[in-house]
Amino acid sequence: MEFNQPVKRSRDEFEEDNFQHPQDQFESEEKRQRSDPIKELINNVCKDIRKIGENSNIINQIDDVSYISNPIVAEFEKIEELRNSVLSTIYAIIIEQPQKINAFSNLILICNAKNFVVAKYVIEFLHAKAQELLDSIRNASKQSEDVDTNEENAGVFNNIKSILKFLATLSPIIENYSIINIFKQFLQLSIDLQDLTPETRSGIAQEIYYNVLISIPYILSNESENSQEKLIALIDTELVDLAKSFKIVEHKSNSLIQPFDSKLNNYELPYQPKKLIELILPAILELQAQNWSNDLFINFLELLDPIIQESLSNNEISNELIQHKLPQFKIPEPSILSKYKPHGSIDKLWYDNPRIIFQVYNLTTEFETVPSIESFQGLFFKDISSDILTNLSFNKNEASTQLSILDLFYNKNLFAPPGSSIDTLTEIHKDNVSGENETPLSTWKVEDVAVESILTMIFQLPTPLHKEIYYYTVLISCCKENPESFAPVFGRAIRLFYNNLETLDYELKIRFMDWMTTQISNFDFSWKWDEWVQDSKSLKNVKYHPKKNFIKNLIAKEIRLSNKERISESFITMNPETSEIENIKEFEQYLNIALFENESKFILDYDTELYGGKEEVQNVLEDLLTEKKQELKLKNIVGAQEEMFYNFYHSDLPLGEISQKVYDFIMAHYKPNNEFEELYEEVLTTAKESFPEINAERFLINLFFQTYAFIGSRSIYSVVSILDRDINKLKFLSGNYEKIEYAKDQNEIEFKKVELSSEQLNDRQNWIIESIFRIWINQPQVVFLILEYLIEFQILLPNYLLDKCLNLGTNLIIDNVSCMESINRILSSLNYTNGDQFKLLIVQLFKLIVNNLNELSKTLELEDAQKKEEAEEKEKEEVSDKDNELFTKVDNQWLFYEYKGLLKTYFRKFIATQTSTSEILDEIKQLFETIENVPAKEDILTWVAEV
Repeated sequence: MEFNQPVKRSRDEFEEDNFQHPQDQFESEEKRQRSDPIKELINNVCKDIRKIGENSNIINQIDDVSYISNPIVAEFEKIEELRNSVLSTIYAIIIEQPQKINAFSNLILICNAKNFVVAKYVIEFLHAKAQELLDSIRNASKQSEDVDTNEENAGVFNNIKSILKFLATLSPIIENYSIINIFKQFLQLSIDLQDLTPETRSGIAQEIYYNVLISIPYILSNESENSQEKLIALIDTELVDLAKSFKIVEHKSNSLIQPFDSKLNNYELPYQPKKLIELILPAILELQAQNWSNDLFINFLELLDPIIQESLSNNEISNELIQHKLPQFKIPEPSILSKYKPHGSIDKLWYDNPRIIFQVYNLTTEFETVPSIESFQGLFFKDISSDILTNLSFNKNEASTQLSILDLFYNKNLFAPPGSSIDTLTEIHKDNVSGENETPLSTWKVEDVAVESILTMIFQLPTPLHKEIYYYTVLISCCKENPESFAPVFGRAIRLFYNNLETLDYELKIRFMDWMTTQISNFDFSWKWDEWVQDSKSLKNVKYHPKKNFIKNLIAKEIRLSNKERISESFITMNPETSEIENIKEFEQYLNIALFENESKFILDYDTELYGGKEEVQNVLEDLLTEKKQELKLKNIVGAQEEMFYNFYHSDLPLGEISQKVYDFIMAHYKPNNEFEELYEEVLTTAKESFPEINAERFLINLFFQTYAFIGSRSIYSVVSILDRDINKLKFLSGNYEKIEYAKDQNEIEFKKVELSSEQLNDRQNWIIESIFRIWINQPQVVFLILEYLIEFQILLPNYLLDKCLNLGTNLIIDNVSCMESINRILSSLNYTNGDQFKLLIVQLFKLIVNNLNELSKTLELEDAQKKEEAEEKEKEEVSDKDNELFTKVDNQWLFYEYKGLLKTYFRKFIATQTSTSEILDEIKQLFETIENVPAKEDILTWVAEV
C-alpha cells in the first residue's frame, strides 16, 4: 500500500488566509495568557477532533490522530468538562459529517490502547444517545404535533444509522461480535414492522431496512484479514439471509413523484427512475459475491496497528486489547412504530413517499463520472452526501467544503484527480477499454458526486427537505471555491435539464429556472447563450413550447435581478473565425418582459376604450404615447418608473381637471373618509354628465387605482405603504364594504354604504385587476406583487385574480413566471391563514384548469377533423398557411400538456401531501372524472389513487 497519497486539498486550501496585525497578535497572546488553561485545552482538542481526516497525507493523518489522543487519554477521567465536550463533539461529527466516521474511529481505537476507559465512555455514550432517540418515539404520542419539526433534524432513524456506522467501525474493540446482534435487531424490526401491514408500504420499515444494509460494510472496515473470516460468516448468515425475507411493498404507480413525464407516452424519458429500496439488497448481494472486498475505505491498519501495539506495550494497566460490551437496545414495539409519524426531514421523506433516485450524470457519457446507482458505491455516496447536506444545513459554507473534499475520506483510487476534464476522462476511458491501463483508472469525479447530490435535493419531489435557496447557495459556494473544477460540471447539468425540458416535471422546470437564475446572476450573468440560439429561432412561431417559455422567463427573472442593459450585455459569443466577441441579437426580443405582447397597442386600445372610444381622444393618446417612447429612446438606462404611461391629468384628455384633483388628493398625507367620498361622487357625477360615452364607474376605478400605483411607483414598499394608509378607502371603492374595520379610537368617519349588485361587484373587482395590469404592464412582477397586497388587505378577492390568470385567452399562469409565483404565494398564504377560503380557491383552480383542458382538447380534435376533411384542399394551399396551422396546433398541444403539468403540481402540493384537504378529495376526483381527453383522465386519476 502507498501511504504517501498525492496531495489533494485540505479545508485550509478552501479557506481564506486571515492576515493578523502584529498588534492584534500581541493582544491575542495577552488574552491567551489570561485565559482559563482548561478551556483552552478543550478548545484546542475539540478543534483538532473536528479536522480529523482532512489531511490528505495518510501517514501524517495517523500521526496527528495519535498526537490528539494524548491529552484526551491523560485528562479524560480527570476533567469532566473536557470529557463532556469531547463526547458531544464526537456525536456532532458522526451526525453532521459522517464521511469522517472511518478516519474518526482511528482516534477511539488508539485511545482504547492507551486508556481503555476513553473507548468505554464513548461506546456507552453513543449507546445511550441511540437509546434516547428510540425512547423519544414512545414519548412522541404524548407530545404536541410540533415536536421534532426542526428542519436541521434529519430524524431519529437517520441519526441512529450514523451511530450504527460508527459503532461498526469499532468492531475490533467490541465484545463477542455483538455489533452483529445490534444490526440484526434493527433488521428484524424492519421486517416485523412491514409484516404488520403486508399490503401497505411502511416507509419507516423501509428506512430502517435500508439504513442497516447501507451500514454493513463498516463492520469490516477496521478488521484485520485474520478476524474478518468469522465476521463475514456472521454477516452472511445473520444479516444477509435475514434481509432476503424483507417484503418490499410499493404502489404500482408513483407518477406523482416522478421527475419526468412522458406527456401521455409521446416523449421518451431520459432514464427510468429507480427506487432506493429496490436497489440496496442487490447491491449488498453483489458485495457478498465479491467476498465483501470493497474499495471504499482507506486501509489505515498498516499504520494504525504499530501505534496500537506500542501503546499496549506501554500501558501500565493492560498489555492486552480491551474489548467492551455493547448491549442490545430497548426498541419500541412494531405496533407503536406503526403509529409513529416522524418529523425529522429524512425520516419524514421515507415515511411519506418512496425514495426515487434522481440522476444527472452518466446519461450523456460513455463512461461513469459518478458511481452507478445500481452499485453499492453509488448508493453509499448518495447516502453520505444527503446526510452531509441535511445535517450541515446550518452552515452552508462547511457543507460545500465537505462535499468538495469528499474524496479525501475514501480510497485514493476511487476518484480521478480533482478538476479532471471530460476530455481527460474520455482518454482514460479509451485506455481502460483498450487495456493500455493494466489496472483501469477511475473516471469518477468528486465534483460530479457533490453537484448531483445537491441537485437531487433541489429536485426532490414532492418537496425539498430545506428551502431551495439553501441548496442554491451551497452550489454557489462550491463554484466560488473552485470555479475551474465546478463550472463545467454545472454546465453539463444545465444542458441535461434544458435538453429534457419537454419531459421534465412542470414544478421541476420552475425549480430549474430558479436555480439557473440564482446561479448565473452570481457569476456576472455569464452563460453560453449561443447554445440556445437555434432553438429560439426554430420556435419563433410558437409560444408555449417548454424551451421557448424557459428562455423567455429565465431572461425575465434575470432582468428582475438587474436591468435590461446589463442582461443584454451578457448575450455574447466568440466568433470562431475571427476570435472576436460578438453580440447575440436573437435574445434581444426577450428583453421586452411586458405582461402582454405589443404593449403599446395594448395601452392605446385600453385607454381609448376607457375614454369612450372617440377617435379624437385616441389621436391624443397616440401622440402622447409616441412622445413618451421618443423620450425613452434618448435615455441610456430606463427605470421601471419611467416606463409607466400615466396621463389622466393631461389637459387634452377628458376629465383631466378632476383627475388632477384625484392625484392631488391621494398625494396628500391623509384625508378623512367624508372628503374621499365627496371626491368619489364628484368624479362619477362629472363623468356621467360631461362624458356620457365613458363608463363612469370603470373610469373611476382605473383613475384611483392607477393613481395609487403611480404615486407609489418608486418601490414596492412605497406602493404598499400608500395602499396600507388608505385601506378602508380602497375597500369602499372595491365594493368590499363588509371588510371595512373603522378605527373607533380615532373617530374614523364611516362611509355611506353603496348598494352594488353582484354584477357591479364583479365588474369592480375585475377593473381593479385590469387597472394594475395596465399601469404596470412593463413590470409583471410588480403587477402581481401589488395584486397580492390588495388581496392581503382584503380589497381584492383572490378568486377574481385566479380567473384572470387562467383565462384561456392569455394563459398568464403558463406564459408568465411572475404570475405563477404569485398564485403559489397566495395559495400557500391562504392555506396557513384561512383554510376554508383556501379550499374554495383550490377547487376553483382545479375547475379552471379542467375547463381549459377540455376546451383545448375540443380544439385539437376539431383541428384534426378539419385536417382530415380538407386533406385534398391543403395540397393547393400556400405553404405559409400550412405552417401557421401547424404552429397553432403545436402551441395548443403544448398548452394542453402544460396545464396538465400545472394541475399535477397543485394536486401534489396542496392535496396529496396535506391531510387538511383530504375532505375535498372526493370532490376533486369527481371533477377529474369530467376530463374529456380519455388518456389524460386515466393518467390524472392515478394521482388520486396514489394519495
